[in-house]
Amino acid sequence: MDEPCDVIPNNFRSLNSLEKCYIRFINTTDRSVDVFWINYSGVLVNYRLLNKGRYVDVSTYKTHPWIVKDTATKDMMLINGTYFYQPKTSREILEEKYPGNNIPEHHEVRTRAFISVPVYSLRYACLLTLRNHLSSTEDVDELVLPRNLVEDLKKAISKRNRECSMETLKY
Repeated sequence: MDEPCDVIPNNFRSLNSLEKCYIRFINTTDRSVDVFWINYSGVLVNYRLLNKGRYVDVSTYKTHPWIVKDTATKDMMLINGTYFYQPKTSREILEEKYPGNNIPEHHEVRTRAFISVPVYSLRYACLLTLRNHLSSTEDVDELVLPRNLVEDLKKAISKRNRECSMETLKY
């Protein structure tokens, strides 16, 4: 299955709390999303539910990674174009944007982190649409599909069912 993001890497976790970062997560999607901090053990900690068009201000640290998932489907969303968001200090961002300028040592402002829906291949987008209309892997057997699509669709349904309770699914 050409799923863009399936698992969080084992080494993706918070490391220390030395350099502060001030982030504004902005949900630019038409979905409700869950914002997760990845703690020191690599475990997802649900930080906040963000409805469409809403934002949340977060005070975090440079080595504290974040991810966002669609609340209903648990599909990974993008944060500033990446699935795994690693904050930068606003000073670092300014130094990258304006190299050679003297940025004051303790210059910190809130930086924006835009949450968006990934652009999927047509094949994968169709699999997700079918997945959202089927309850179980057994439902796939009733469809007339090529074997590789049946296998991928069953994987997508199994993953969704592991991560979602049936009460939260929206059909």
